[in-house]
Amino acid sequence: MNRPSKLARLILDFYRENPMEWQQLKPLETCQVFRWWGTLYIRCPHEDAALALSEGRFWLEEPIVQLRLARQIKILVDRQLWAAFPIGKDSSQTRSGRQVSRE
Repeated sequence: MNRPSKLARLILDFYRENPMEWQQLKPLETCQVFRWWGTLYIRCPHEDAALALSEGRFWLEEPIVQLRLARQIKILVDRQLWAAFPIGKDSSQTRSGRQVSRE
């Protein structure tokens, strides 16, 4: 088994004292995680891992925002974009990048 990337380990270590939250992000151990131009890419080996991570999006966002690692997250499966979402103050946008009105 391959070791998780340093970024994946950093995110998982954020929850090392909270086993319930850590369990939500456990699929991150099987994924390749890297940053490029303000985007955190998570390359998953299969859709199950991508689905689990997108469902645990809140737990994924928290350490990324606090550590200022990225402005958006893209989840890839077989190098194809599976999901993308902004994080932090930009989270009022939809996946298509259009601004959501809060009126």
